[in-house]
Amino acid sequence: MYIYVESLESTSIDKQNGGQMAANLLPKLTELSKAGIHFSDTSKEFGGAHQFNGTGWTIAGMVAQTSGLPLKVPVQGNDYANSKDDKFLPGATTLNDILADEGYQQTILMGSDATFGGRRSYFTQHGNVNIDDYLQAKKDKRIPEDYKVWWGYEDSKLFNYAKEDITNLASKNQPFNFTMLTANTHHIGGFPEKGMPQKYDNQYSNVISFTDTQLAEFITWLQQQSFYDNTTVIIHGDHLSMDANYYKKLGIKDSKRRTFNLILNAPVEDAIEIKTKNRLYGTYDLFPTTLAALGVKIKGDQLGLGTNLLSNKKTIAEKYGFSHVNDELAQSSKFYNDTFMYAKSNN
Repeated sequence: MYIYVESLESTSIDKQNGGQMAANLLPKLTELSKAGIHFSDTSKEFGGAHQFNGTGWTIAGMVAQTSGLPLKVPVQGNDYANSKDDKFLPGATTLNDILADEGYQQTILMGSDATFGGRRSYFTQHGNVNIDDYLQAKKDKRIPEDYKVWWGYEDSKLFNYAKEDITNLASKNQPFNFTMLTANTHHIGGFPEKGMPQKYDNQYSNVISFTDTQLAEFITWLQQQSFYDNTTVIIHGDHLSMDANYYKKLGIKDSKRRTFNLILNAPVEDAIEIKTKNRLYGTYDLFPTTLAALGVKIKGDQLGLGTNLLSNKKTIAEKYGFSHVNDELAQSSKFYNDTFMYAKSNN
């Protein structure tokens, strides 16, 4: 199960624990993390992935985390593959492709129109993932035809629909991969749901705090389900928040900001031996790491640009440094274009 949390940063945790805040906006996730594996780029408990070129918006973050590749497209990022006839990285082999080949049922749930940013194309073309989005919710009469808040519908509904979808998937005698994408913490300022607690003076802080509560309640529900013990759960920010002024006003430098990450129920022996601190990595490293967290053995512990963080093998950023890798990812690549962008489908 993969939970992409819009713009979720470990930056939102207090400085004592490795974040950048005076007060911890993610206390429940901080507590929940004690039962899982999470990677930090410092010696402190919480940190996360650096944001590299080609991974800094939602679909790019999803592509990085499921294919080990940055998204380098010849158009504005969210304009890529928005038509059903457009191919989305046809040469790439993704997490969803691999799980489809292994017989997994796959659904992705989001409270927005999946067509935006090419998400519908990406997930249907790679792994034939069932799309349960804002448009589908109207078709299924989960919401009225004229219902629209924020990007479609709010996260409280999303988590309720997730429970329904997961219960349905789990009822079948077939492994499942459920993916979801939250939206409340999108810039600018986030979406303040009705009844959201007002703990802080700033709206975005309150939205981030409420997302922490929603996620913890959802994970608590998951833990009560019969399938939970055999289910690996990954919670990860899709990218850094684009609400730059929010962090600027708090005196937080962009160079100090990191995405939040947590892996629960990874069938890993000797987890205590895994190097989780002082790791320099990007979100593309989550592709092989996710497969390893499912128990997959990966030859060489590398896929795409990604390195299996559970292996203690050095990432490309640890070998060559952030600036060098980031600069290289900004360059045009004939190999990338020929192999992934304009290749014939691998599927």
